[in-house]
Amino acid sequence: MSTPIIELGRHKFVCGLFWQSLSRPRELAREAADLARKIDCDLAVLRREYSTAQAGFAKSGSGPRQALYSLAAAVASRLARDGAHYDGENQPVHNWLAAFRLPDGNWAYFAVRDANFLPNGDFAGTREEVFERLHGDYGLGGWNLVIGDAELEHYGFHNFSERSIEELLGDPDGGRIKVSKAWLLRPTAPRIPPRMLAAGAAACALLVLGAAFGWRQYQLRQQAQRMAVQAAQAAQAAQAAQAEQARLALLPSFKPAPKPAPHPWIHSAAPSSVARACVAGLSQLAPGGWALVEYTCGAPEQRFTWNRQGSTVDMLLAQVPQAQVDIGGDTATLGRPFAPGAGADDVLLPRQQLVAGIQSRLQLMNLGLHLALKAPPPLPPGGNKDGTMAPDWHTYTYAIGPVGMSPLEVAAILDMPGIRLERLRYRAGIWSLEGVIYAK
Repeated sequence: MSTPIIELGRHKFVCGLFWQSLSRPRELAREAADLARKIDCDLAVLRREYSTAQAGFAKSGSGPRQALYSLAAAVASRLARDGAHYDGENQPVHNWLAAFRLPDGNWAYFAVRDANFLPNGDFAGTREEVFERLHGDYGLGGWNLVIGDAELEHYGFHNFSERSIEELLGDPDGGRIKVSKAWLLRPTAPRIPPRMLAAGAAACALLVLGAAFGWRQYQLRQQAQRMAVQAAQAAQAAQAAQAEQARLALLPSFKPAPKPAPHPWIHSAAPSSVARACVAGLSQLAPGGWALVEYTCGAPEQRFTWNRQGSTVDMLLAQVPQAQVDIGGDTATLGRPFAPGAGADDVLLPRQQLVAGIQSRLQLMNLGLHLALKAPPPLPPGGNKDGTMAPDWHTYTYAIGPVGMSPLEVAAILDMPGIRLERLRYRAGIWSLEGVIYAK
C-alpha cells in the first residue's frame, strides 16, 4: 500500500500504514522490530489504547529521513482521549469509521473495529475510492460512530458526527494542530549516517588498492604451483578410474536403493505469504452497491460472491465487467486466478511438538483448531513402481475459525516448518482458515 505525505499546518502526516496487532505487552518495540524485518519495512508507530496494542508499518525508501506522523494514529488517539457523543451520551468508542477531505483534494479513510485498524483500514485516495469503501464497510454493521466532513451528513449514517480533520486534531483554544511524539514514525533499526558510510567506503578503497599489487604477485606464484599439482592429480585420477572400472566389472548387478518420497510441501508458500496475497486481493467489497456475501482465496483461484441489496445488474457490471450474474439476477460471482508461489523444503518437526505448540498459541487467542489425521494412500503390491519409499511423515488437515481478527496474525502463528495454508474464507467480517500440517 502507498503512503502519501499530507501536510496539515506545519506538520507532515502519512496514510496507508500496514497495521498489525501486537501480543507481547512487555516488549512491544522488539516485537514490532521483528515484524518489520519480516515484511521488509523500516518505519513503525506504536499505539496503545483500550488495552490493545498495534503497530503501523511503512517503508522509508532511499531518500533522506524526515519527521512524519501517522494520521491514523493521530485520529485514533484524539478519539480515545476525548471519547465521542453517541446514543445520548459521551463515551468511549471502539468501532468507528471516518472520512476526511484533505488539503490536496484527496480524502483520508479510517476503519477501526474493536479498537484495532482493519486490514486496508488506513488509506488516502480519491473521493470515489473513499466513499465506495465507506459504504461497503458501513454495510457490514456494528459501528458506534461515523465521523467526517459535512458532505457525509446527507447519506443518513447512524450516529454521524460532523468534524473536519483540522477540527479533530486542533487545540480547543486556537485550533492549531499540536502533534504528539506518540504519532511519530520511528526507525525500527538504527541507520548509519551517510558521512560515516562514505568514510568507511574510502578507507576500504585504500586498503583494497594497497593489497591489489601483492595479491597479483601471490596469484602468479599460486598459478604455477597449481599447474604442477594438476598434472600430478590428472595422472593419479586416470589410474584410479581404471582401477574402479576393473573393480565394478567384478561386482554382481544390484538393485538401486529406493528413493525418498517427494515432499508435497515444497509446492506451497508459507502461510503468511498466502495470507498477505489473499488479504491484498480483498478489494471488491461493494461494487455498484452490491454487498459482499463471501470471499474465498486459495490456489487456484480467488472467488467473490455478492448479493444485489437494492442495486441493479448494470451498476455491478459497470464496475466489475467479468462478474457472472445468476439467472435470478440477485447473486453474482467473480473468479480470479490465484498462485501464491512455491515454498521451502522444510525439515519437519515431531508431530507432538508441532501440534501441541500450535494448539497452545491458538488457545491463548481463544481460537478453535480442528485437526484430522489424513491416512496415507495404500502401497501397491511390490511397492511403488517409480522406486520411491512410502512417506515417513504424518499428514493432518486443519480448520481454524471463526476468526474475528486479522488473518495475518493467525498466519504468523502458523509460520512453522511443515505447516501450509490452503484456503481463507471471509464472510460477514469473520475469517476462517484451512490447510495441511506435515510432521514426523
